[in-house]
Amino acid sequence: PPLLAAAAIAVLVAPAVAGPPRTRSMGPASIRAASVPAELPACRPQPRPRPAAGVEASLAGAAWYRLDPVLDAAGGLESQRLVVGRVGRRGVFELPLAVESFASGPAGGRILVGNDDGRRSTLRILDVGKRCATVVHEGRGLIRRAVFDPSGNGIVELRLDRSSRADLGVWSRSLDGTKPRRILDPLAPNARIGRVFATELSWSTDGRRLVVTSCGESFCLARILDRSSGRVSTVDDPRVGEVIGLVDDDLIAYGGCPWLPCEIVAMNIGTGGVRDLAGVAGLAALSVTDAGAVVVLEDFERRGSLRVVRLDGTPLRALPRDPGLRLVPAPDRALAGIELPAGVIALAEGSRPSRLLVPATFMNIADGRRVPAAEVVR
Repeated sequence: PPLLAAAAIAVLVAPAVAGPPRTRSMGPASIRAASVPAELPACRPQPRPRPAAGVEASLAGAAWYRLDPVLDAAGGLESQRLVVGRVGRRGVFELPLAVESFASGPAGGRILVGNDDGRRSTLRILDVGKRCATVVHEGRGLIRRAVFDPSGNGIVELRLDRSSRADLGVWSRSLDGTKPRRILDPLAPNARIGRVFATELSWSTDGRRLVVTSCGESFCLARILDRSSGRVSTVDDPRVGEVIGLVDDDLIAYGGCPWLPCEIVAMNIGTGGVRDLAGVAGLAALSVTDAGAVVVLEDFERRGSLRVVRLDGTPLRALPRDPGLRLVPAPDRALAGIELPAGVIALAEGSRPSRLLVPATFMNIADGRRVPAAEVVR
């Protein structure tokens, strides 16, 4: 699939087009070497701050992260490095992680970090503003992917069997210490997608449904769990590839492409009907604006210009883009993430935050107005 394939390039060349990480072989980094350093103390329980009002206020100091590959002398992946910072602030910090590690978020100024050394998995929540960390879990089970619950009070995680790499399902964990419970059964073998290389977890725009996207070498399958009813809908259709987002009953996804650029489609999960949103698109992001949900995409029919499309396929507007800047996709589709207010997209060199100043440009989707990071600082 397009972004899954792009992740392979990210391991070999930096900077690279963002994409979700493959399941990789375990590296030599130990849990000791991959631990949060001493300058990040344990977080003390404190009330979470209220979100700032207004676009610029919401962006000021917003959390961001980037995962960088660390290569050995032969060019192989030795470990990963998590770079963390705040928008408009130069004070970044880095955390060493093992090969089989991940990050997700940010949400509420926090980043969820998973690390596995081949023997134990550790989940930590980093509070970017306070520069502290909370260990949520440490155990022998293999947690391959995890994201925050939309409420901010829980985590959902994908578990694998450590020896066989078999799918053990998706589990829900409360931050109050309640014992985790399985909310989605393991994915049954599927001849169409074959061996699963990557599974991504994301939420519908209303936060009620969990989307579990499992991708093989060339094709993907999506399962949608309604948390309130427990009902699971499965989208197993060659016309639908990696999921971009879910709005009501519209599943927005890339088509069945092995690489970018690729078409973007919308499937109604109730009727199974599929409609085209874009014919030749690059990176894309789903955003909820005052005018409703829209898809912002790199339109390669128009030399990679940015275009905003309604979910019925109607073009809404074009957005300006400087040469060298690319759209930063949703965090669950990337090796980087930024906490953005609704109706705002981010553009960055190579589609990933730069080492010192996270994305070069923020843009209001409604009117194309740009807000450089340097102007956000208060």
